[in-house]
Amino acid sequence: MPDLSAEKVWKEADGYAEAAGRDDDRSAWSGVFLRPGAGSKHHRKLRSRGVEHAPSNLVCLTGDGTRGEHGWVHAHPREATVLGYMVHSWDDPREVPIYRLGQFGAGLGWYLQDDDAQLTPCDPPIDYSLEEIAEAMALFEELFIEQRRAAPGLI
Repeated sequence: MPDLSAEKVWKEADGYAEAAGRDDDRSAWSGVFLRPGAGSKHHRKLRSRGVEHAPSNLVCLTGDGTRGEHGWVHAHPREATVLGYMVHSWDDPREVPIYRLGQFGAGLGWYLQDDDAQLTPCDPPIDYSLEEIAEAMALFEELFIEQRRAAPGLI
């Protein structure tokens, strides 16, 4: 039976709210404004692995688990892992770089997300070759352009 204690429910709600605030209710991938129902909070370490809903583990994306950026992450687990949108079960999301937009209009780059909903610029991951990173970033760029073109009133 799931734990529905008030403390757990509030902690989960806080994590979601902090992630939305950090990402300014926009996709961390494309910067597209996430109107209600147009996006979702993706768990970098998947919920099936029994994770908490901490800001370090959450990222705002367009779509859901089957469409948009969120759908792309689940359809491309290898590339999503290289880019930090998926985290291995043994890794701590606070220590895994993610390629995303920075806060307050900062451009795309590698960041660490912490549990205080802050971003810290960092180097790319060292677990992957430059070729793997370049290939994943090329696919990222394709979807980035597609999502920005599809966003009403953005461009």
